[in-house]
Amino acid sequence: MVVGLPVTLAAFVATVLYWGVGQHHGQFDLRLYYDAVNWWQSGHDLFSYSQPDPVNIRLGFTYPPLAAILMSPMGLLSYPVVLVTSLVAIVAAGAVFVYLVLRERIRLPRPLMFGLVGVCTAAAFTLEPFRQTFSFGQINIYLSLLVALDLLVLGRRGSKWTGVGIGLAAAIKLTPGIFIVYLLVVGRWRAAVTAMSAAVGFTLASALIAPTETWRYFTSLMWETSRVGFLDTTMNQSVNGLLARLTSPLPPNHKEWLLLAGALAVVGFWRARRAALAGDELAGMTLAGLVGVLVSPVSWVHHIIWVFPAMVILTQRLVGAISALMRDDGRSERTLTARIVEVVSYSVLMTTGLAIWCTPTATLMSVRDSDYVDGGSLLAFAGSVQLLWLVVVLCMLPLERAMGGGRLGDPEDGGAVQARSRSGSTRRQDGEVPAAARRNRIVMSPSALPTALGEQRSIAADPPPGH
Repeated sequence: MVVGLPVTLAAFVATVLYWGVGQHHGQFDLRLYYDAVNWWQSGHDLFSYSQPDPVNIRLGFTYPPLAAILMSPMGLLSYPVVLVTSLVAIVAAGAVFVYLVLRERIRLPRPLMFGLVGVCTAAAFTLEPFRQTFSFGQINIYLSLLVALDLLVLGRRGSKWTGVGIGLAAAIKLTPGIFIVYLLVVGRWRAAVTAMSAAVGFTLASALIAPTETWRYFTSLMWETSRVGFLDTTMNQSVNGLLARLTSPLPPNHKEWLLLAGALAVVGFWRARRAALAGDELAGMTLAGLVGVLVSPVSWVHHIIWVFPAMVILTQRLVGAISALMRDDGRSERTLTARIVEVVSYSVLMTTGLAIWCTPTATLMSVRDSDYVDGGSLLAFAGSVQLLWLVVVLCMLPLERAMGGGRLGDPEDGGAVQARSRSGSTRRQDGEVPAAARRNRIVMSPSALPTALGEQRSIAADPPPGH
């Protein structure tokens, strides 16, 4: 009952929201994968297959050949079997991803943890990136899970295989390659080399199976951004998408894109490095994911899975800031003002975030993609509210500084909340912080859950928003 009731209720609410405000894409991408693989297996050119699209006219297979090879078993099954398998797999992968994110911030007795994961998984699928992944039958949740398993499981254990998941994800789809840059930025040279080696190795393996397709993809097709659809649609929430909406029907200015993307990458990776070196791997991973979304030429909404961990981090800090404000009796006026600013800032971020990520931008702002042609800057920015939120979060996402252990919060917490570093190997990669300082989780009894969800590491609190 403790687990089943809240999970059932949350799933019901998620379903109502999905059918009420969600966009329904009829498993368009899954059908494309299925038909393209069958087309290829019948002797045709993989990249010559295309199917009609209501927005982009026609779309074909746009991933590296390795993705098609891994999807090849679909050719042995009927489409209804593939459909059911895909829907179950997307939800299951989403649940595992949610679990890995939550356990970075909280530890509960197993039944309650499973219940919390169930509720948060249902909540995650009310957000557009998860909802559209489900509706399209997309693969982005699998790629995000590979990255999370690499950084939050193998990396935590100091495994020599750290980087393999990122390398595999980058070989399946190019965009996860941003996490190789993240490993380099934080000085994890061995993991970065492993990731690059894995990406090259998997790609070479695909070249042995499909040499013609692999050569063609990496020498020409990967540079043709027009193959993935129109850049100026509301679905494209990258910086390049905003520029495309500003200049529509003309193409975006590449120099402006490089300048803006470069500036955001510097800020994002600087903050990601701070987080990672302080032991806050969840924030580091999230910031790197947001950088990848912002700087990519094309970032469809269903790519932006990193909204969920950002929401978790913001929620924890908001509840903790409210708790700290309530305990500020007798503090200086300056401290009180800082607390109020923190609470208001994170409240605004969470409120606007829920509004724009639970509702499609086109519906929220009442715009159509055709409106951007000579529509002016105001309309272009109205269609980019999700992008603008991501930029603000990139600069304001709170970071936590890990400690070797000990109690978190004030003495009156009664010991309900403590910090414990994860057990496991103490081996270190180059540039990696010691295992004892790598991570702190909130450990609590069930009765302490409301307090612990927002408990701040007040001994080593992060600077106020914006720093």
